[in-house]
Amino acid sequence: MKAYIESIGVISRCAKSADELTKVQNGGGYEKAALPIEFESQIPPAKMRRNSRYNKFACTAADNAVRETAIPEALDRRRIGTIISTGYGSSVNNTQFAETVTKGVPGLCSPYIYAGTVPNSCVGQICILNGFKGVSTVLTGGDPLEYSALLLAANKADMILCGSVEEYCEALYSELGGLDTLKGAQLSEGTAMMMMTRERTEKTLYAVTGFSCASLGKSPLLHRIDEGAFDIITDILKKHETAPDAVFTAANGTYFDDIESKAIKTIFPETELVSPKKWAGETLGCGYMMNTAFAAAAISSGKYKKVLVTGVDMVGNYCTSMIEGV
Repeated sequence: MKAYIESIGVISRCAKSADELTKVQNGGGYEKAALPIEFESQIPPAKMRRNSRYNKFACTAADNAVRETAIPEALDRRRIGTIISTGYGSSVNNTQFAETVTKGVPGLCSPYIYAGTVPNSCVGQICILNGFKGVSTVLTGGDPLEYSALLLAANKADMILCGSVEEYCEALYSELGGLDTLKGAQLSEGTAMMMMTRERTEKTLYAVTGFSCASLGKSPLLHRIDEGAFDIITDILKKHETAPDAVFTAANGTYFDDIESKAIKTIFPETELVSPKKWAGETLGCGYMMNTAFAAAAISSGKYKKVLVTGVDMVGNYCTSMIEGV
């Protein structure tokens, strides 16, 4: 199974474009953006004025990816899907909505406010803005890249906007920052979006050529897992038949780094390990797709030809995908 990536839209604490991702990896200077990250959008304000920041965050990255894509005018928009993953969704809106409920102010609990609390509100807005009418959903666990590739291979779509978003929420991040399992990690927010196609086009930048994923039982971001994870990870890595030039790992400065790096070095002893989170921070439910964006940018710069991307989600899945230049 193979799918193709045509463009990347990204917002992180260290970069807001694919070119900036490349610059950062090549040693270019950057300032770590404060949270929440400030960003500019090319979307007309009138089209986003009533949207939450969560939606604006995701829609801006999606818009940047779409603008770089050669969508054929004749392509039926019912053949363009939207698959987005997140760990906590619109947590800021959820918190605000909960406060209005607990304070007993029913007038503030309008259907409009409630609609902004659901994780898939960003998908709805992305589809409205771009006229996409194909297969669409939000995942809170699993591999959005692989799911998108499966839909494309099954001829359920010709193109899919695939991505992730995780919005900074002060209350949530304060709680997560106190977890022993995240000791050493620098929590951040981010969003990474990519336009994927079933067939290679003149705009195609990369090919996603292999996937392998399994559950660790629980997320190492939220729960301490033992060395048993080593065997699971090595089994996952063994399913990739050839060694990559580099592995863009899930390493975030926590205890889990040693478990993962030991497994990777067991299967690919000569392969270079790269940790994108040292630049982007731990973006939680967006970490895997953010790693993919970094890997794709590194391939574009000519640094590598083939990169294995790894990541963990908030429910305990360890996901991997092989990205190659075309």
